[in-house]
Amino acid sequence: MAARRQREADPPQLMREFVARLASDGLPRGVVLRGEERYFREKAVDRLRAKAVESGFEVCVHDAERGNPDFKLSSLIDDLSGGGLFAAQRLVVIRNGADHLKKVGSSASDLTRAVTGFLSSPDSPGALALSLPTLRADHAVSKAVKAADGMLLDLRKLWDSPPPWNPDPRQTELVRFVLDRARDVGLRMTPDQAVYVCAATGNDLFALDDQLERMKRLPDEDLRKVVGWNAATAPWSVADQLVDGDVPRALAGVETLFQAGFQEKSGRRLVDAIALAAMLVGALSRGIRRSLVLASELERGASEADAARAVGVNGRAVGPAIARARSRSSGAWREMLDDVSSLERRAKSGVGVDANDFALFAVRWG
Repeated sequence: MAARRQREADPPQLMREFVARLASDGLPRGVVLRGEERYFREKAVDRLRAKAVESGFEVCVHDAERGNPDFKLSSLIDDLSGGGLFAAQRLVVIRNGADHLKKVGSSASDLTRAVTGFLSSPDSPGALALSLPTLRADHAVSKAVKAADGMLLDLRKLWDSPPPWNPDPRQTELVRFVLDRARDVGLRMTPDQAVYVCAATGNDLFALDDQLERMKRLPDEDLRKVVGWNAATAPWSVADQLVDGDVPRALAGVETLFQAGFQEKSGRRLVDAIALAAMLVGALSRGIRRSLVLASELERGASEADAARAVGVNGRAVGPAIARARSRSSGAWREMLDDVSSLERRAKSGVGVDANDFALFAVRWG
């Protein structure tokens, strides 16, 4: 029997373990902070810098994102290769820089060689921290950090939607994070208030911190006056709510999407209603088609594993996808698909669709 897969630690737990190790063992030789949640990566860098200063290390920070006019690769490699200017040891922090770690043909890049040399030096030159969205576990730098008894932290974004088996919004990772942060800053907050703050603000953890500070300064003000509604949401998140038949959250999601828009990776906020409707229809159609195939496979006797493979679902996504597919018959999924196909035809015609059309869809299929 295969061993049961261990549940991955959530980012706040990883951060607590990271802080505890810094306190007990001091600066590790190498740390890789990877993941989409920049908030946690920046908090970890702040902790490392504070510990370095406390330990008498020189601190060298390089923002190595391609296109940064102030970044010089030669200066970074000098910091990794030479001695500290003002201290015997140094902490070298590299933000981003994934492009500079890519192989050049079949050879390691100059930065990769400098980093691995720093980490493997027999005379400890200090500590190294890399903060970047992604870095493969089999990359030479990841391997060098492990070999140096360093740390690799996977700091993903927090889940802002509850799982199907526990739909209480007060139990989402994002809400629990806000409650923990409220306690950290000395602010009394109920779970229901945290749900509102998250809904109004979105999943930008920096913005949520700002909201908590504002609430702390104005403790007697009405929550809705202190916390303005500024949340953006993603079309595929709203599509999931519509497919699940979660009417309250779907209606709130539709309203948020068409009022506040969708924040793209570039940071630009898309507010064009026609474009948002097209994205939402597409995501909705994909979600329903997948559930239709799953439901049809299960009804004809396929195992859950085989049904999941048929639609390319794997890992932790299998359970929720199967639960969603079983929530309706294949016939009901087919009718739902016909309904969204009608919306798709209207979206492509001169008639168009708007928030009201999606709200009616949510009510029909709730």
